[in-house]
Amino acid sequence: MRRLAGVLLLVLWGAASGATPDAPAPLAGSHAELACDDCHSGPRIADCWNCHEATENPHPVGIAARDVRIPEGFPLAADGALLCRTCHRLHGGDPDREFLRAEPGMTRMGFCIQCHGSSLDHANPHRARRGEGRCGFCHVRRGGRLLTGRGSARLEIKRLCNFCHDVLAKGHPRNVDPDLSLPKDVPMGPGGAWTCFTCHDPHGTTQTTHLLRTEVARHLERGREANPHVPEYFACRACHTTSDPDAIRPPGYALRYRGDVNVLCISCHVTDRSHHPTGFPPSAPAAARLAASGLDLPLGPDGEIVCTTCHDNHCASGEQRMGERYYDRSRGASDLCGACHDRSVLTQASPHVDDPKTCPTCHVAVPVPGSAEGHELVASPKMVCLRCHSVNLHPANADHLKVPSGKIRPDPSLPLGPQGEVTCATCHNPHADPEHRAARLRADAQALCSLCHWR
Repeated sequence: MRRLAGVLLLVLWGAASGATPDAPAPLAGSHAELACDDCHSGPRIADCWNCHEATENPHPVGIAARDVRIPEGFPLAADGALLCRTCHRLHGGDPDREFLRAEPGMTRMGFCIQCHGSSLDHANPHRARRGEGRCGFCHVRRGGRLLTGRGSARLEIKRLCNFCHDVLAKGHPRNVDPDLSLPKDVPMGPGGAWTCFTCHDPHGTTQTTHLLRTEVARHLERGREANPHVPEYFACRACHTTSDPDAIRPPGYALRYRGDVNVLCISCHVTDRSHHPTGFPPSAPAAARLAASGLDLPLGPDGEIVCTTCHDNHCASGEQRMGERYYDRSRGASDLCGACHDRSVLTQASPHVDDPKTCPTCHVAVPVPGSAEGHELVASPKMVCLRCHSVNLHPANADHLKVPSGKIRPDPSLPLGPQGEVTCATCHNPHADPEHRAARLRADAQALCSLCHWR
């Protein structure tokens, strides 16, 4: 009788509020031992905070749902305010998924974007500006004042991050490389334990992906100093779970990170510079050109572009050295980009003009005069040029694209690459050329050679 009365109260309350009531399905999990009167008393549903701490759920309730689209069947209060049961199914919900109204197999983020959209523009606390209400999503308010700094988080860090990112279900960071180490002086949790805050900066970064702290990203990219792409036995363990040549075989190659090539590569190449887009299939025109080219560019298991589509470590030959596929060093030419891209389209508008709009063709952004901002290239200097130009070795049919030997002393006026190597731009001016020399040379041909080859 007690439970029947509670169900009747629920129906009456739902009708009064205009909300669609939850079906009286069996209770489960932590709700299984409840009686109807524990939640249903008087003319309305009792506050969930009778049992739960208010800080358990960082999502705001009791406010109007603005700038979002609430799916049909998600109940609201009579005034349109959000309720706990807007997102949580109190009857018949899955306790392992916190009673969320998510469909089977739906991820936590997939559930959230039903209302907020994929960009989360109005909800992402990592994009909050100082003074915005979103700061209170993670930080404690006390006496009307928002607290910041250590110890100001509303919840234990992992639980707070788990609300959106579902990190506990993924087993992160336990699902990352078990040999991963960390740099010194990164913030640790109680007892020296890892937390999300250890590796990620919740207030955002502009230099790294996944909000990784700059020092952590540099530490992860230490492979650039200790290069695994070399013909050494120990280097195999950088990418493979074993160094046994018989175990490193297709189709899986015993790769780290569960065989996900893209995740494996970005475990070292963390910064977002120089990455060709991956994870999607070539467009129909690109796929047709690729099929007609006859070039063997391997795609991922679902036909998507992956890092090894364009890059090859030459493990099969025993001469490990990462390079671009179909780059012929003897000719100084590359057939790689032309396999998918129409070079005639790429070269329709020359970037070698005094027009800031063309700068992003080669640079990550429009360079800012007087500063280093925006001057980085979208790829290595060689590949930036080879996307449009395919030329034979010159002059004297010699390979110049390397670090000069001790006998060569480049003039300080000639720009070199990031490793001190000669690049196309060492001899050719890629920008507006006021002198209008042939091939945009930085000096007359004979004088240019003498700037490096001293007699």
